[in-house]
Amino acid sequence: MRWRFTPQHSLEGGVAHGSLNLESVIESDDWSTYSSSDNNRERQAHILALWDLCMGGDPQWLHDVTADYTIWSFDHGFWLGGEGDWDLASLSRRATDPWQYDLDAGVASASGLRSAASGVLSLDRAAVHRIVESIPVEWQIPSDELSQVADILYLRVEGVANRLEHAATRSNFA
Repeated sequence: MRWRFTPQHSLEGGVAHGSLNLESVIESDDWSTYSSSDNNRERQAHILALWDLCMGGDPQWLHDVTADYTIWSFDHGFWLGGEGDWDLASLSRRATDPWQYDLDAGVASASGLRSAASGVLSLDRAAVHRIVESIPVEWQIPSDELSQVADILYLRVEGVANRLEHAATRSNFA
């Protein structure tokens, strides 16, 4: 695979990421399409938490038709600032900004949003660093940059948790 996103950024073949291979799926960019199926209202709350924490963009969801349309995230290319704005300076400037997407989309359950908020709040700086440091060395990202990204993500923790808690108070679903 080789794809040029901008003149200075391209994807190279090699180790990228791994996820569950879902054979029978429907793709959607609408949160509410299968919200009432399976445990999606809970799952969506946790996806929202991760998406907010990582400043995600370009919503793309897979629904596994063989498992009651469970929702899964994919194509994380527009996370960490979205739309190709990945330099450390711009991420630092946006570190404490509210997320660009509405958490009050009315799809996640209040209990799921509270659970996700609790999970986000449980992330201490060391945990965020351990997660970021697990990025494969084959990606050739300098360790100082990874450390800065971890610090940026950690700066978002409190705001993300607050937004999730606030969304829980307005959810139409227990």
